[in-house]
Amino acid sequence: MTGETLLITRAKGDEASLAAALQAQGYRIIHEPLAEIFLRHNERQALHNALLSEPDAVIATSRHGIHALALLSDVRDTYLWCVGEATARAAHSLGFTRVGVGGGNVATLIETIAHGYDAGSRFLYISGAEVRVDLPASLATHGMETERLVLYETIAAERLSDTLAEQLRRKQLDGVTFFSRSAAQLFTALLAQAALPQAAANLHVFCVSAAVAEPLGAAWKGIHVSREPTLASVVECVDNVFSYGRRN
Repeated sequence: MTGETLLITRAKGDEASLAAALQAQGYRIIHEPLAEIFLRHNERQALHNALLSEPDAVIATSRHGIHALALLSDVRDTYLWCVGEATARAAHSLGFTRVGVGGGNVATLIETIAHGYDAGSRFLYISGAEVRVDLPASLATHGMETERLVLYETIAAERLSDTLAEQLRRKQLDGVTFFSRSAAQLFTALLAQAALPQAAANLHVFCVSAAVAEPLGAAWKGIHVSREPTLASVVECVDNVFSYGRRN
């Protein structure tokens, strides 16, 4: 057992793979989601109509998009472009039979689609209410048409739980993982709201990308960015930091 305790802030259902991978390395895990995901059931007919128009492919940039698509439609044989391997695995597990992987992030997904289709191609983009990259606009520069359909939304937590706040006060946590800029920004804000900004000095932060780490500032014990934007790379980053600390 390593002795380190890590906080996972991902939404409920998204934490399982990361928690299992970290626990396999001997870390203790606390999970407190900073957001809840809500499905937009009233978009069922809009999704049905969009699929009837027979787009060249459906695009999903998150597991939540895949789950929303599966829950609001029985269609499983349309071609589905996923942003990365984890999203693709989720699609396969839900019965989708024709799945492509776009390289691990939205930029590479756009590049893959742009090189694989002709101008005039049409796509259906399944997304949440908030996105960082305007995928339809990016594909439009290649002469491609994309209908964006918002099938879920993310509701942010309003405060830290009393249990987590007390653990932070007692310095019982060693690190926290972030897979989105919004989670990093929200956690920082909630620390301040709970009068716990000093807690950052006790925590190593592990981010899936430099973009996620960018808004964090310098108050933390250490800010670490994984070599690649993958779950496995984040786990490797965690282990490199804490293993080095134990050796020294």
